[in-house]
Amino acid sequence: MKTNYFFFSIFCVIWGIQLRAQPTITSSDIVTGTFQFTEVSFNQGVYIPGNGGANITWDFSNIQGTTGGFKLLYGVCGPSISECNTFPTANRYVVSVDNSGNQSNDKNLFRVTNTQFEAIGARNNVTNFTLTYSDTPILLKFPTTYLQSFTDTSSYTANGVTTTTNDIITADGYGTVKTPVGTYTNVLRVKKESTVSISMNGSPVSTTQITTYTWYKNSREEIAGFAVTNIISPIQQASPSRFQYTNSNSSTLDTEEVSGIKSLAVYPNPVKDGKIRIDTKNNKIKWVGIYDMTGKKIFSQSADQVKRSEGKYSIDLQDYPSGDYIIKVETDKNIISNIIQIVHE
Repeated sequence: MKTNYFFFSIFCVIWGIQLRAQPTITSSDIVTGTFQFTEVSFNQGVYIPGNGGANITWDFSNIQGTTGGFKLLYGVCGPSISECNTFPTANRYVVSVDNSGNQSNDKNLFRVTNTQFEAIGARNNVTNFTLTYSDTPILLKFPTTYLQSFTDTSSYTANGVTTTTNDIITADGYGTVKTPVGTYTNVLRVKKESTVSISMNGSPVSTTQITTYTWYKNSREEIAGFAVTNIISPIQQASPSRFQYTNSNSSTLDTEEVSGIKSLAVYPNPVKDGKIRIDTKNNKIKWVGIYDMTGKKIFSQSADQVKRSEGKYSIDLQDYPSGDYIIKVETDKNIISNIIQIVHE
């Protein structure tokens, strides 16, 4: 399988009252869409990922090295995505896309819930290849906050080769990250220390240590990633380091925008009484849409159609069956999406 895009796909704007408030990453920040990335590789030590901590500035704006690029499509599983049928619990997929818009035959499948983001497997319909984890890797636990830490073990076997990964995942810093295309504030950095052991027929083949640092931003997911790789056995060898960043030229919001954006609240979640409330604080709703997990729009209303009471918007969802849905809210400041669950008791 082609795995060049796996690094970014597996390491995967809610604003506080203060610009330097600690960011929190939730399931709603695992976005969908097509994103272009640039990858820069260089010898270890030429650039370093920087220290963790509070209100840190990580500056990679002048990073140089061997440069490449790739484009990823982050999509929602549905009946039209046949690869998703191999993994019934998957609700998201990631696939690489060439410059002509053609998708790779390899699709990575994921499951996003209100509590975690996990990889489910991979599928190639052309070669009839399926990668199934015997122990699925948890990529993030929600809400992800500064100093959160957990351990995880994952494993899969393909063509007689077993790969087992032991991870220590820590949200070790927050602040501002600078890339060659922009400056991003209120980002949360997640450090993952991985030990990858490969064996064949029960005999060890190799052990590799990979430390990755991923910078996450609300409503944008991954902004940048830094990977340091060292082969431990059968020989000790340092591999080139890699830095990847999104090619969007969006940078920080201006002061007026920042001061006007408050946390948008969608509640209750799960929805048990058939009605969901939206509190936009000082923002004005322009449009609300709700999608099922196939990506099909099932509800759409403009601001003048949405019921409002005491500064809060209310939407009646009693006619929709129990399950997970995506709500997207466009305000006069931004667009925010979140996963909601409807439960009929």
